[in-house]
Amino acid sequence: MNPPHREQGYASVAAVAAIAVFGLMALALVQASQSTIGDAAAEVGQARAAAAADAGLALALDGLLARDRANRWSIDGRNRSLRFDGAQLTVRIEDERGKVPLNLLDEAMAARLIEAAGLGAGERADIAAQSLLDWIDNDEQPHPSGAENAYYRPRGIHPRNAPLQTIDELAQVRGFDPALVDRLRSFVTVNYGSGAFDASHARPEAISVMLGGGRDSPQAIARQREMAGQRVAIELGDDRDLAGRPLTVVVEAVRPDGARALRRAIIELTGSELRPYIVRAFD
Repeated sequence: MNPPHREQGYASVAAVAAIAVFGLMALALVQASQSTIGDAAAEVGQARAAAAADAGLALALDGLLARDRANRWSIDGRNRSLRFDGAQLTVRIEDERGKVPLNLLDEAMAARLIEAAGLGAGERADIAAQSLLDWIDNDEQPHPSGAENAYYRPRGIHPRNAPLQTIDELAQVRGFDPALVDRLRSFVTVNYGSGAFDASHARPEAISVMLGGGRDSPQAIARQREMAGQRVAIELGDDRDLAGRPLTVVVEAVRPDGARALRRAIIELTGSELRPYIVRAFD
């Protein structure tokens, strides 16, 4: 006996609804699978970008250690373009001895540093310069416009009263903010080591701080012209003994799929064939 027409209608609706539900479930499974596949592909791409960046570090070290000066990489901070495993590499080597050593500043150098960062003269410049000196010294006696623990305690900050460990730490110092730290980042260092400042490959800002005379000094102007391509930089690798000299190697790897990786290592050449370099910091 056939069910009434109305019951048949209900059964048809229920069947269609069930099919729709199963269809949505299947679609969800497909989308989840596609998402998982996409995530896996992204992870693979990121891993390959990281491997390419690591390869860039190895290539830079090999270039620094080349015996033939004509093949030796320079520490002039210029970008080199390479390719590895389909990734575009941008590699540069920076001389830490050509930067401003934050932990070795005196009052005059600190004032010039803040001026080089664009603050000029004035109350905030004095606060930043003198607070930086207070941060790195080991006493609790503030400079006239500086700051010691009494200023930082209510703000939940513990001043180091010792050498800075990172450039980012500057953002905690009175008178500094992230924008100011970013302006300083390219020409200051906490990995200076020991030895005399070398202006050969320094940025003009660093030259103005370390040698005085501001951005209009002859050496700073000459370096500006060289960086702008108005003077030809030395193409051959450095013939100086770089043993014991801290260098920063920066590598950015970009793959065709958009995956990126950045490597930054501070290394020191030893002059020893058994252990030709030491990695001081890596990120």
